[in-house]
Amino acid sequence: MGISLTTYLELDEDGNLVKNENGIAKINNDLTLADHPVTSYKDYLNALDYVTVISDDIDNPLIEKIYVKELTKLLLQKFQEHLRETKSDWNDKYNPKLYTIAKQLESFAYLTGEQNSINQILDEFPLLKLIKSDYKAYQADNFLDKDAPLKFRNFDRNLLVLQMALRVLDPRFINQRNEQVCGVNTYVHNMALLNPLQYVQMVSKLASDGQVDLQDLDAEKGVLHVKVKDRIANKKRSDGIDIHDADHIILNGLRSSENSLVSYSEESTELSKQLFGVTTLNELNSWMKQSGYSNVKNISVRNKEGIKQLHMLIKDGYMAGFAGTSTLASFIVDNSQELPKKQNLFNQFMDGHLFTIKNIEYDEESDSVKIRIVTWGEDVETTIPFQVWQNHVGVVGQAAVGQNPYTSSMFRSKVREIEPDSTFCSPEGYCLYIKGLIGNKVEYKEINALLESAFKHQHGQTWMQSAKKIQDVIEALPAEKRVDVPLKISIIPSVTSDITEQFNVIHQIMDRKKKIEALEALGTQDNIEVQRQLLVLYAQQGQWNEVKNLFASVNVHSKTDREILRENLQLGCDLLGPDVTPPPEIISLIKKNTMLKADDLVAFLSEITGLPKGGAFTYGVQGRLLEVINQRHQIEGKNPISQLNESSLDKTDLVNLVSLLDGEIHKNDPSHRRMGDEPLDKFCDAIIDRIDKKPSGNDGSLSEFQSLHARTPIFKKITEFFLKVASIVSDNIISKNIGKTQEFKQAFGKAKENNLEREEPKLESSEDTISETKLNTAF
Repeated sequence: MGISLTTYLELDEDGNLVKNENGIAKINNDLTLADHPVTSYKDYLNALDYVTVISDDIDNPLIEKIYVKELTKLLLQKFQEHLRETKSDWNDKYNPKLYTIAKQLESFAYLTGEQNSINQILDEFPLLKLIKSDYKAYQADNFLDKDAPLKFRNFDRNLLVLQMALRVLDPRFINQRNEQVCGVNTYVHNMALLNPLQYVQMVSKLASDGQVDLQDLDAEKGVLHVKVKDRIANKKRSDGIDIHDADHIILNGLRSSENSLVSYSEESTELSKQLFGVTTLNELNSWMKQSGYSNVKNISVRNKEGIKQLHMLIKDGYMAGFAGTSTLASFIVDNSQELPKKQNLFNQFMDGHLFTIKNIEYDEESDSVKIRIVTWGEDVETTIPFQVWQNHVGVVGQAAVGQNPYTSSMFRSKVREIEPDSTFCSPEGYCLYIKGLIGNKVEYKEINALLESAFKHQHGQTWMQSAKKIQDVIEALPAEKRVDVPLKISIIPSVTSDITEQFNVIHQIMDRKKKIEALEALGTQDNIEVQRQLLVLYAQQGQWNEVKNLFASVNVHSKTDREILRENLQLGCDLLGPDVTPPPEIISLIKKNTMLKADDLVAFLSEITGLPKGGAFTYGVQGRLLEVINQRHQIEGKNPISQLNESSLDKTDLVNLVSLLDGEIHKNDPSHRRMGDEPLDKFCDAIIDRIDKKPSGNDGSLSEFQSLHARTPIFKKITEFFLKVASIVSDNIISKNIGKTQEFKQAFGKAKENNLEREEPKLESSEDTISETKLNTAF
């Protein structure tokens, strides 16, 4: 049984409300919850859920409305204190929670017409005023003050206001209890989570008129129309044990409007109720679409990749209704019980249960699932073994997901992060910006495929992983295809107004040491913008250990990032002046992170050997480069490429190429001494240096290189080395080893280790990338 609101509030001896110094009603000090005193914000709300009548004084119905209005002021005061404690979680103008809080306040105005308590909250938290809301319109026209009879004639308007207000503050109180309407519960819960105003408008319209059309509401646009059946509207008031009145109106009301096969009755058997309440994912999809949700779809979450994908979608503002099992939900709510036994398919089907997932993550280290769900009036977060998840995920094992109109617009607004002078952006902003630039043009087919994968988070890809891949592809495009993309922009994990302001403040700092301290305070890990700025400053300060530590400690996500680091370290070194020379290990760092175009390398080798591009020598080198690049792609989990085009190489690729060719020369000529680690490293540095400094495509370039040949021993050694390679190609010696795939892979793995005592690598066939006939022609 429930309690009355007068038991919840403190009354004096004459039965009048006791108020504090601010004129706000006080909660009864003797109120307890499960034999414990009510002290916290959560306790206040839990206790209020037991209220089933406003007052025991049935002879004075007008006093009930006064009690509800006083309770409204009390709840808003407690809510203000709660906002003060949790301000750090939502106090950003781009945080979707800001919208929800504003709609919570507007819901109270809609229900009761309250103004003063709401204005106090708005004054303390002015960011809430950025959200368009019309509080004053409800002062004279609100649900509580209406006198018209309700369609649900057995229900009390005052109690409905109390119950809706409670669910506005915490949607977990939307509870089906013993009714079999878990699918509808999931849909309504997600609605109240983001836009509580839409929730109270729907409940109040159904309570008053028995029907509601989203197109008639001022909330998010949609086409959903609900008309309740008379059997639903004639239900008796709840005694606190069965489904509460506000929940019955919208849960059974929506279910009856959609279910023409089975009718509702309070006296129905459990099987009848279950058949009445059955909701499929397709129905849930339909309600979401009719409510204005976008990108609505079902995704499987049976495996780890599916869990990661759902996690990323929820972070993007998607709602998630999961078709699992009651056994799984029960274990999540109370995992102190024994591990449930695996069910057969029939039992899993009969055990089906839909519930809301607020967050879900897979932890590789512990092989477990961290999950937060809302069901049966509980909002619970726990960690369960992944095996339990797999065993009880159910026959369906899918989540219906969709993006609310507001969160969708907030997400799309991230594209505004990028302006002509921007040096950094979020990965979401980068992907949205690129999509807006290239549209669906055929010439950007590869990029569009990556973008589609990014927006869907296929295989659990994060925004950062996707954005870095796309940036690498764009950086490798010919200049005419790069459109208006900001080249080498820093993609950082998150861009908020606070982060932007911090960078603006740092930009104004003139003292170099103070600027370094401010940047270090932001954190270097995963923040390429901080890293690029620090490298210039470290070099100018001669802080070479910090430079080396930065390169050693950060996780570089992409080739573009490495090129950004190299260029900024080079810039910092250039600013030292002609009399200061960076240490050799710093120069090596610059070389190591240099990115080369495959075409530039081939052109360079053609010039120094005097052999024309397109001939057997350059074609053979291109074939070998394809082998090297595709072997790296295999390790990195990328698709193989079939032609070089404008592929980029890093120093590791060059080292692997030279090492393999070095082995082939030694095999052909045992007197040829193979290079050890240090000579090989210097040899490749010299090639990189020559390509960087080589004159661009003019007639004098070859003669200049020939003069360099005469003057520089290392350059002479490079030329002689590749002339030997050319002679092997000419003699068709290398082609004898084509097809020995396994031997090449073993040798390639050993070559990567750069040991002094390398076994001689063998060439493998390149059937996936280039035909054997062509390779035989080349070698």
